[in-house]
Amino acid sequence: MEEILEKLYKYFNKSEVENLLVNFKNKQRANIINNKFFAKIGKNIDKLFFDNLIKEREIYINNSENQHLPKMIDSYNDNNYCLIILERINGQTIGKKRNEFNLKLNQNQRKNIINSVLNIKKITINGNLDNSYNRKERLEKYLEASKIFISKITYNKINKIKDIIINEKYDRVVSHSDLISTNIIMDGDRIFFIDWEFISYKPQFYDLIYFLLFSKVNNSIDILYKYNFDVDIQETLKDGIILCLKEIQNNAKLIGKIDEKIINKNIDRWKKELNNILRRFWLWRRY
Repeated sequence: MEEILEKLYKYFNKSEVENLLVNFKNKQRANIINNKFFAKIGKNIDKLFFDNLIKEREIYINNSENQHLPKMIDSYNDNNYCLIILERINGQTIGKKRNEFNLKLNQNQRKNIINSVLNIKKITINGNLDNSYNRKERLEKYLEASKIFISKITYNKINKIKDIIINEKYDRVVSHSDLISTNIIMDGDRIFFIDWEFISYKPQFYDLIYFLLFSKVNNSIDILYKYNFDVDIQETLKDGIILCLKEIQNNAKLIGKIDEKIINKNIDRWKKELNNILRRFWLWRRY
């Protein structure tokens, strides 16, 4: 811990470091930020989390010229701790919270983000990444958990095309895997992706549909039909179906824990998205 403190005091004042340590005492991770730098520290409590934090550090080291990544200023890791110190980005995240949809993005901004998302797969990785994502397992799990919230018609439609949904047409690629609005920063025309703790291998357009679904309430995928992106829309829709079911399940788990009106609103939102994606998918199957 002595080496970590030595590094932290190079970029942060005593009060900032002390606040970080207080927050970190009983937690797996903690962050600190000032007008020049951002630091993230994690401890080896959960192996998957800790391994991914080390991977995040390696990403910044091996991709220092990538225009979509913050610049790493300093870092440290051993068997117990991992510290990453980044140059602070002047821009702002495109949203303030996970379930903030209908983001105030114009078409050019959305197009710019989409093109940037499609380049995530080019990130250089040393060593192995988690490759456990399984469409079949996820689809079956989320469909069963969401069964009481979706219509019988919707349930049967998904079951009829289950074998098609789980089939992957392309090789897996490097994926951020959590492209919610709070993990995307815009600084003018520049796009930055932060918080790479869930980096893994995923189907080629997983990150794309993740961003689309978490950035617009209705018809989030329509932009793909309007512009000539290098995208296989049908492969994108497959993971979209799974993600919608996942979010229905996740919100259902909150029943009895938070305001039921909020839960119902979120579930209704994801049901609409699911039906929109299914409609597109079934139209495609006719041709």
